[in-house]
Amino acid sequence: MKVKYKLSQEEYLEAVLLHQKMGFRKLMIAVYIMMAVTAIIIMTDYSNTREIIRNFGGLFFAIAFYLLLTKMLGTYQSKRLYKQSDTLSKEVTLRVSAKGIRVGGNEKPIPWDAFRKYKEDDKYVILYTGIANFKIIPKSVMNAIELKEFVDYIEKHINMRAV
Repeated sequence: MKVKYKLSQEEYLEAVLLHQKMGFRKLMIAVYIMMAVTAIIIMTDYSNTREIIRNFGGLFFAIAFYLLLTKMLGTYQSKRLYKQSDTLSKEVTLRVSAKGIRVGGNEKPIPWDAFRKYKEDDKYVILYTGIANFKIIPKSVMNAIELKEFVDYIEKHINMRAV
């Protein structure tokens, strides 16, 4: 099966958001927030109303600022990476077979056992070769038969589905 596609910047950003919906990242943010809340709860003098308001108000604004900042920086970095990359904005040809996936004009395909996990939604399939190394494949470039064949290959050869 041969699949040709070109990711626009918007498609790339949508797929990166899908990638970032990993449960581990949210778990780590929740752990950091809980540590901060616990520290404030332990260190606050509850006999002083002004200190209670200052500590919990500061905690609320610090967490809100952190979440907003990471969201803005993540989007900025993704846009910058897309613009600076030589390959992301170019047309990609994938040749999918039982041996693996051959990208572009590469002689050897990437074997299926090199992919550690996959993630999909209604628009994209993301194949992971590492924690932050992944291949984004839009489903819109395949017809129903090709999509079924592609998903069958993935489910047959890649054991772990990402959360």
